[in-house]
Amino acid sequence: MPSFDEPSLKATFNVTMGHHKRFQSYSNMHIHAVQPNREIQDYVWSVHEVTPLIPTHLLALSVNNFNCRYSQAASTNPVRFRTCAQLADMRETSFAAQMAPQILEFLDSLLQVELPLEKIDQLVVDDFPAAATENFGLVVYSSTQLLLRENGPMTKEKVEALELISYEMAHVWFGNLLGMDLNSDIWLTEGLAGYFKSLAMDHLQSGMGRRILLRYRESSIMYESQVGGISLVPPLSVAPSNEEKQLYQKATSLIYMLIGFLGNETFYDGIRRHMWQNSFGSSTPELFWRSLQLASEREAALAKNWDVKSIMDTWTMQDGYPLVTVIRNGSEVFLTQRHALNRSSSQLWWIPLTYLIEGGSVSKNLEPRAWLSADSHSIKLNAIVPPNQWILLNLRAVGYYRVNYDEHTWQLLATTLFDDFRSINVLNRAQIVSDVLFLWNQELLTWSTAFNVLKYIINEDEYEPLVAFVVGVTNGFCGISTESSFSIAKWLGIAAKWYAEFISYTFDKFVVQDPSQNLNSLDYPD
Repeated sequence: MPSFDEPSLKATFNVTMGHHKRFQSYSNMHIHAVQPNREIQDYVWSVHEVTPLIPTHLLALSVNNFNCRYSQAASTNPVRFRTCAQLADMRETSFAAQMAPQILEFLDSLLQVELPLEKIDQLVVDDFPAAATENFGLVVYSSTQLLLRENGPMTKEKVEALELISYEMAHVWFGNLLGMDLNSDIWLTEGLAGYFKSLAMDHLQSGMGRRILLRYRESSIMYESQVGGISLVPPLSVAPSNEEKQLYQKATSLIYMLIGFLGNETFYDGIRRHMWQNSFGSSTPELFWRSLQLASEREAALAKNWDVKSIMDTWTMQDGYPLVTVIRNGSEVFLTQRHALNRSSSQLWWIPLTYLIEGGSVSKNLEPRAWLSADSHSIKLNAIVPPNQWILLNLRAVGYYRVNYDEHTWQLLATTLFDDFRSINVLNRAQIVSDVLFLWNQELLTWSTAFNVLKYIINEDEYEPLVAFVVGVTNGFCGISTESSFSIAKWLGIAAKWYAEFISYTFDKFVVQDPSQNLNSLDYPD
């Protein structure tokens, strides 16, 4: 067997396993023959079909006496599912057996890249060391994550299981069908899997997709704030284990931003062509950016002097993220950028700028209206903003950066939030809350300004701003003063309908957090 564990080194595998006839053999491919073992009584040889070209880490082998539940995905090429577990657990495999084919069907219709798969086995294993691991044609899950009854309402446990299944089904395309040349570039396929997982979740449970993307963004930004920034292109071939999940969350957030400025049509054109050309081969981030660049030129999504690789290199090869500051002079607006976590850093980014002027209408697409260049610290917006109206940057919080406004704009935003917070998009409310807490912690905002903006939170009733508030407080203010802590606790206490069930688990996750856990484990409220 090849012993080089690099994604670019691939081979076909002809798997034959010997076992007692009471057991069954599982691997990446179907069994095409079962032959008697002429040397050992009651033993047989299970001969599996030859795999396509895959790296060693996607090879999977199992011999067990599980029972199986059968289902099928009505994808372009129908894929048969077997969900297998110990006999005593079979009733609780129905949820996974039903949902996995639905997720595969959705992703298949979205990506339109034919899968060379006839079957996917889902094995549910006790005492498995990870939540799940994906292999070509065979996925192994921990029984603690997947055993649930199908009937009954959608519970927190079912949402968590659905998210896990969605992630593993997304890996069928990103990780199995499309691989990277090097382990150090796996952040790209993991980031893509995270994004398409959010789409699958939103398809099955409306609103869950944006929650996942917000959670990834907030978790990644908070982690970077703690460690001073992380880069997706680390100097080592493999990132330290404690950073791995944070890298993947950041990668998903950056892909979401990339789709925002390219547009869905351009993105899907580029990714489909890239997968058609590189299935079962090896890719690199550079080749992927090139595919998107060609798609953008076909669709005229970017100006000719902008280059996808140049833009994304500033986000993947530099640590941290930028802070964009709004400066107003009468009706003119100037924007500046700097490293949000290192004031002495000279790093600059290509930053796509979307904005809304109070009273204006929000466009459905997120096409940038301007760019902050990696060659310049500042820009003057080609917009007239009346002094009595606010300007709001980073629509729907798609961009991976923080925003600080001048004092006057903060007060205008605070007034609108307090009088009619629903007039500002829920994701922008979440970003405002998160940014204000960060800026206050960094002593870039006064307490009075922060209080005026955040006091509306007692009326907030949507998940995203509330979770941004709790995460910002618990993660960013370990040394917060007693007086301020009581003020915040009072705000939370007033929101009694939300406080009891939501605050308790959020504090468990983000304050009393086991170092072995990670910020990706934030649960949803029931």
